[in-house]
Amino acid sequence: MGCLSKITVAITNTCSIVPSSGLGVKGWIFNRADITWTVGASLTLITSGANASTKKAWTITAVKKENNAGADAVIADNLPGMFKHVVSIQPYERDEDAIKNIDEMDDIVVVVELKGPKTQGCFVILGYETGLHKQSASWKALDNHNIPTYEFATRDGEEEKYSRYVFWVAADTYALTLAALVALETPGA
Repeated sequence: MGCLSKITVAITNTCSIVPSSGLGVKGWIFNRADITWTVGASLTLITSGANASTKKAWTITAVKKENNAGADAVIADNLPGMFKHVVSIQPYERDEDAIKNIDEMDDIVVVVELKGPKTQGCFVILGYETGLHKQSASWKALDNHNIPTYEFATRDGEEEKYSRYVFWVAADTYALTLAALVALETPGA
């Protein structure tokens, strides 16, 4: 299809960038309308974020395999390739505020840290263009150690152009990129 492009960069796997399975312990959830992103040198590179007035990122902390994130290609004969972003969350909280919070959550953007090298590409944004919306929620007392599972995904027909977006600040270091994300936990002015 005319809007897809040809390969423009070599694909090189080296021992210095071997990925690892899983996500970091901490992630960031934004209400999509509350954050403005700055695009870097390419359409998949996001170099900064700015919270709307009084709005902030909400953190999610999970250990082991309680969160998952990724994308699935959506292939059609009459459309360019698109991607459905998916994030699943398994919260432990049982109080009424926590239940209400996650049950009502919708139209979010999530930043997760991939395990592996602390280089560009370790922080990815999902739901960047069209947001993530609740796709399923399941809680059964005898299943999964009584832990609910919520899955948020790109809506059908609103898929994203890229499988993920990289969050990496212009200074090009892990520490400064992490600091930029932590700064988004503070409400905008």
